[in-house]
Amino acid sequence: MTHPSHSHYSISFTSSDSSALAFVGERAISMAQFRQDVQRQMTALSQPGEVLITTSGRYAFSVALLASWLSGHAVVLPANQRPETLQQLRNRFAIACECDRDWEASLHAADRIAGHGSWTVELPGDFEALRIFTSGSAGEPVRVDKTMASLCDEAQALCRQFAWPNAAVVATVPPQHLYGLTFSILLPWFLGVAWIDEVPLYPLDILHAVRSSGAKTLISVPAQYQAMLQDKTDLRGVHCVSSAAPMPATLAREWQQQTGADLLEIYGSTETGVIASRRQLTGPGWSALPQVSLAVAQGVLQVCSPYTGAGAATPVHSGDRVELLSDGRFYLQGRADAIVKVAGRRVSLTRVESSLLDCHGVLDAAVIAMPAPGRVRDVEICAAVVAHDQAGTSVRSLRTRLRDRLEGVEVPRRIVFVEHLPRSARGKLSVAAVQALFAVDERACVHA
Repeated sequence: MTHPSHSHYSISFTSSDSSALAFVGERAISMAQFRQDVQRQMTALSQPGEVLITTSGRYAFSVALLASWLSGHAVVLPANQRPETLQQLRNRFAIACECDRDWEASLHAADRIAGHGSWTVELPGDFEALRIFTSGSAGEPVRVDKTMASLCDEAQALCRQFAWPNAAVVATVPPQHLYGLTFSILLPWFLGVAWIDEVPLYPLDILHAVRSSGAKTLISVPAQYQAMLQDKTDLRGVHCVSSAAPMPATLAREWQQQTGADLLEIYGSTETGVIASRRQLTGPGWSALPQVSLAVAQGVLQVCSPYTGAGAATPVHSGDRVELLSDGRFYLQGRADAIVKVAGRRVSLTRVESSLLDCHGVLDAAVIAMPAPGRVRDVEICAAVVAHDQAGTSVRSLRTRLRDRLEGVEVPRRIVFVEHLPRSARGKLSVAAVQALFAVDERACVHA
């Protein structure tokens, strides 16, 4: 457990014969091992500048992160692992050290030691701790800076707000992004529970990670919960958290029916941190975290929060359209930039996508507007669909169901069936990636 002390945050790392600090594979990591690895890395950080972390596992990430912070180095986390992205970061920042996969391999190859007990560290709250980047799903990734106080205060607020099991945390999202960093690294640190090195992606791997570690919390995204539903993955008794995109109502209901539990959904962004939460079967509205203030300007949500890094008094535009309710909750109505004009009429791409996801047999969907120069329409609505049974789900049947829910111009004119959508590690889709699905093979697209 951790407690803020004026301008510092104290974190105690503990382990015992019956309680591991972390897991790498099925191997339990002791407090003494973690302390040695962190202190060894601290001695290597003799040069000024930032530390770039691109490790694949969560344990090495934790070692690099804590060693950097304890030695006074800010950490840079890339938006993605593409070579050109990493080279741009090297050119942009004064990189003192790169903790990459080669460094990670050397860390795991070092001699292992055993030893239990407690190790307490202190982190300064006013330290500029992190340079992190947005996903860039709608354009170029944007840099966001975070102070230690904004990161630690948010983790502490999450500890207080929800009832967390006293057991290990498994996450299918990487720690290089804010959702993964907050929920699979900082949250376990503050709760005093073990974290898991692996980033499992497939249902059987997720189940193995949960069972081998005794984990009782899973951090994931809607697309992976959908895959686990299809695979009938038995996660009864596991506290499941979802973010990166709103959970379709049908998926939330099916998950509750299969596991007996209602998923906890988290709404936030890299710029704002965590904004709100909901449990859909309790109600579709979102409730803001304590200390988070909301307002609407021109239909778009504005957030004032101590977790933004910009300061609690500085409003941050979320880019999302919302409806504020009288009891303080709100409904999400999609991205402000997801409204397009088709034949002179406003069309919500979010509404079209939601209608598709409500159609029987549709597992995942992405809707975009693409240029269609003509006298009537400048753009046309296009949909990429993942279906449970493509042979049983046809374009005609989808359109028939959509016409009962949507206006004529809202019904997609081009539909392509795909095996899976090109989601990033954080579960997001870029506009360019979806557009590419229609450009790969024009013959795969079915027109109205």
